[in-house]
Amino acid sequence: MAKLYRRCAMITLSATLVAMVPVTADARTPAPGKARPKKKQKTKDTEKAPSVPEPVATPPEEPRPWAEGVSPERQESALAMFSSGNAKFVEGNYAEALKIYREALVAWDHPSIRLNIAVCLINLEQPLAAAENLEAALAYGRAPFDDDTYAQALTYEKLLAGQLARLRISCAEPGAEVLLDGKRLFTAPGEQEVRIVPGTHQLVASKPGLVSATESINVAPGRVETARLTLVAIEKLVQTRRWPTWKPWTVLGVGAGLALVGVPFQLAARSNFSEFDAAVAMCTATTGCLPGELPSRITDLEGRARNENIAAVALFALGGATVAVGVTMLILNQPRAVPKERRGRESTLGSALEVSPILGGRRHGIRASITF
Repeated sequence: MAKLYRRCAMITLSATLVAMVPVTADARTPAPGKARPKKKQKTKDTEKAPSVPEPVATPPEEPRPWAEGVSPERQESALAMFSSGNAKFVEGNYAEALKIYREALVAWDHPSIRLNIAVCLINLEQPLAAAENLEAALAYGRAPFDDDTYAQALTYEKLLAGQLARLRISCAEPGAEVLLDGKRLFTAPGEQEVRIVPGTHQLVASKPGLVSATESINVAPGRVETARLTLVAIEKLVQTRRWPTWKPWTVLGVGAGLALVGVPFQLAARSNFSEFDAAVAMCTATTGCLPGELPSRITDLEGRARNENIAAVALFALGGATVAVGVTMLILNQPRAVPKERRGRESTLGSALEVSPILGGRRHGIRASITF
């Protein structure tokens, strides 16, 4: 892509040199000269009549608003610096070329200088600044450029539009200061659309006596996002919680209870496993019975012990997960200030928590999900 930018820029440089030639007062308004009379055949009448010069029509001058108010001396100075910047650009020294172009811009804010600044910034991977200069370069449309250069400028514009994003911000509170990533944008009421790099950005609207409005927004490349900031008076705020205070504590208590219920099952399983091992050892020592010949009372001990162990593990897992949910709910249920009209719109526990056991085969556990 860098090679593409450089190749296109080379054509731009050759084309804009012509556009940058300063126009003097004499050049802009051609001086009228004496017209040569047409040769006529000599007749008696023409020999006596005096020759009258025919008027010469001066073609209308093409408007050049980007040159208005710029003296010929400043144009000459800008052209000299522009040529010097072109030489650095050809060498691939974009940083130095950019510095010279900016000095030329002080002398003459010409669209061609703006365009080459934009190309330098693209090569230096500064798309936001490049887009701003390209927008300024195209402010006069096609007029300052030839067809090829103008087409290239439109191509750059399209490429940058796909790399950047736009954010439309509005705030209706009179006197509120609106900031984007810590930089002031405007004073409300009003709306402003800004070009930004993709990613997460922080918006803040503040005014004395009101609670500041903050919003974090993530903008994707090539997208236009909208953000509306609303400030609320302090007296219109109320303290509220996401759930009633008892709900998180209830969930926490239920989880602890489930884990406690699993303790007797675990103790019973351990006792039955111990009894099973002792019975097997005794049977083997006395009668030499094989594992397949064990009495049913001994094999029943093993089955019962396994089931009790599975129940204990499931209860421990379910209780632990429920305790974790309860602790999370306690953290999320801290008091917070919200506008009065939003009070009572919080999620309920019944729609937030779902827990189900997993029992079967060699897989044992629980499945829990919570939605806020």
